Amino acid sequence: MSNEWLDRNIRAKGPLGAAYPRHMFIMEGDTPSFLGLIPNGLNHAETPGWGGWGGRYVRRTPAGEARPIWTQGGDSFMRVTSADTIDGRTSDQATIWRWREAFQNDFAARMDWTVLPFAKANHPPRPVVNGVSGVAPVVIHARVGQIIPLDASASSDPDGQRLTYRWFAYAEAGFDGRAPNPAVSIAQPTAARTTITVTARCDKSWLDLPQLPCPAERQAQLILAVTDSGTPALTRYRRIILEVSDDD
Repeated sequence: MSNEWLDRNIRAKGPLGAAYPRHMFIMEGDTPSFLGLIPNGLNHAETPGWGGWGGRYVRRTPAGEARPIWTQGGDSFMRVTSADTIDGRTSDQATIWRWREAFQNDFAARMDWTVLPFAKANHPPRPVVNGVSGVAPVVIHARVGQIIPLDASASSDPDGQRLTYRWFAYAEAGFDGRAPNPAVSIAQPTAARTTITVTARCDKSWLDLPQLPCPAERQAQLILAVTDSGTPALTRYRRIILEVSDDD
């Protein structure tokens, strides 16, 4: 996010890059809104509460507003909040910086596209989950205790680059304040093929509010991140939505 990085990766790339301004205080405040529109497989613009490159938001009515809006913040008891927890750190900003390396690399690659022929530039991979291509979420109906196979081995890269895989549960995504989202375990989080298991319909260890009831139907979200080995390395995603409805 520094001027040094921008000099090297943006401003040095053609007349368009040279026009990029030097920031003195903060980066552009509208950037998160724009990042949600990039079709990277996170589908953030569809539902801002899901989280994506532009951050994760909650729909509430802040002081001074006449109606609910998608915004950051929330109440003080972690019922409905836009904060994510990454590596032991919890903040609203974590919902953006958790993706920073990926979207910065994407920015640098897009500048390459303005000055390089296709064969000399890097392009993002194309994730495929259980034979389903595209960017739409993959919806799976699941029971507590059920072992569910997930297969991304059909994913490809337009430049023939080697791909790496990372599956992770996004515990905060879509949290509605009624009850914690389901708990999910992932057998092989860095393999092209893995299995997942819903271990609890409501993960009360994630949210220390045991008095919240656990509704009969809950939704868990997993993210597959597929990254190529090009320069800069580019990442695309598939969101897997687990509709969990069985008793534990």
